[in-house]
Amino acid sequence: MLENHLFSYIFKSRQHPVKIFTYTTSVFWLLLIPLARKLYLLRFDVAEWFRGDWLDIITISLIFGFAFLRWFFITFSIDNESIKTGTGYFGLIKSKFNYNNICSVTCSQGPFYRFFGCYKVCIDTNSDSMRGHDVTLTLKKSDFKHLTEILKEKNVGKVKYSYTPKKVHLIIFSFLFSSTLSGVILLSTLMIEASRIIGRQLEQRYLIIVNNRIQSFLTINLPPIAIAAASIIVIGWLYSLAVNLLRHWNFTTVRQGDSIVIRSGFITNRENVIMRDKIYSVDIRQNFFMRMFRICSVNIDCAGYGKGRRQIAVLLPVTTKREINNSLKILLPDYVRPHKKLKCRFRDFIGFTTPPFLLGLAIPVVSYILWLIFPDWVVVIRFVTFIAEIPVFWLIVVKFASIFTTGVGFEDGYAVLNYCKLYQFHTVTIPTEQISRIDYYQTILQKWNNNCSLRIYTYSEKVKCHKVKNFPFKQALTLLENQGYNMKVK
Repeated sequence: MLENHLFSYIFKSRQHPVKIFTYTTSVFWLLLIPLARKLYLLRFDVAEWFRGDWLDIITISLIFGFAFLRWFFITFSIDNESIKTGTGYFGLIKSKFNYNNICSVTCSQGPFYRFFGCYKVCIDTNSDSMRGHDVTLTLKKSDFKHLTEILKEKNVGKVKYSYTPKKVHLIIFSFLFSSTLSGVILLSTLMIEASRIIGRQLEQRYLIIVNNRIQSFLTINLPPIAIAAASIIVIGWLYSLAVNLLRHWNFTTVRQGDSIVIRSGFITNRENVIMRDKIYSVDIRQNFFMRMFRICSVNIDCAGYGKGRRQIAVLLPVTTKREINNSLKILLPDYVRPHKKLKCRFRDFIGFTTPPFLLGLAIPVVSYILWLIFPDWVVVIRFVTFIAEIPVFWLIVVKFASIFTTGVGFEDGYAVLNYCKLYQFHTVTIPTEQISRIDYYQTILQKWNNNCSLRIYTYSEKVKCHKVKNFPFKQALTLLENQGYNMKVK
């Protein structure tokens, strides 16, 4: 009886015991492997094993003991009105999250958690906690079901509206939004960690094989460093493509009552419960090719959603311009899409294309200086210069196209902001009550053309700044003053 009472006391109102292992260091398992191997070779002679490796055993015991204490002192309780947590050292930080204040709840279950029957749950409110989620818990299946039932209880019996994109659209979405940079970073991290474990001989052998294979397919001779860089970029992009595709596979968006439930994932299953009235803004995104083929992706800004690594706060992965109005009316019936009332003039294209044009001129100048300093690297410098000029040229094309899309409009308590940021076109719809301040500023060229640019600051988990550029000065001032904004010169 006493054992049952003790067992119940230890595990009640605490996270799943598997959380203990995630509180250990990242190299904890690497320390265990040689110790376990040594114990096996000694035929489980514990006394001899302890005499030879007592320092490592004590170190691992301390790491595991600290992880156990951290797990033991972190508690939580779920009732019909709120979820209460005790976190920090010795559980001294007490928090209470009322369900009415919760913006989003993110639930995920990867293969490791699925094996042990537990779920990772992240809860976020409007508090300013951009470094991470307000609270993250690893819950047992019973606690997870209890929490999700409470969150969805008020919407039981209400009509469901669902959106499930076609698999082809998900492939297009993953293709368009895969990041070469993030893929290269992940690949580089993987190679560094692998070299620590297995040494650099295998890594060097791999690079030599890749270099020889690629060189055999090429009719021109390129330096090995150029081939290595190109192969890493291509492999990194393919890796990012695979990650995006697996992350958003089986994507479904369901609206029922006041909440939106977004499910996705192939290897790791994810479920996001979002409160509709806590959504800050809706962002329709396109790149140049998406605009050509009249397709777009819809993102939302809501506390907690899309905050994790390599996650995107997507509401509709890919949809057509023809379908987007109907889809948004179903999922976000309260949102209004105003028309643009303030637009750019074609004659102001210089203001859009000058910055990338100057960048394109600066790259050859820098390359020439590097060639004078390192004359033996002339082939590599030429190759890198050519590669660097490609995205700059494309940026000029994109910025020129943004002349026809940039604009601002107000209607029925909502504002629409159309602008281009780097290579991506944004159409942000936001309630005017979320706008904290609007400033205008003028460059020397804009003063000469009697133009101005706008900085529009909006509330979310942190204050965001939307920059919309190159409007006729008097028209911009008149429109914004008619909306009741006190303009400030910046």
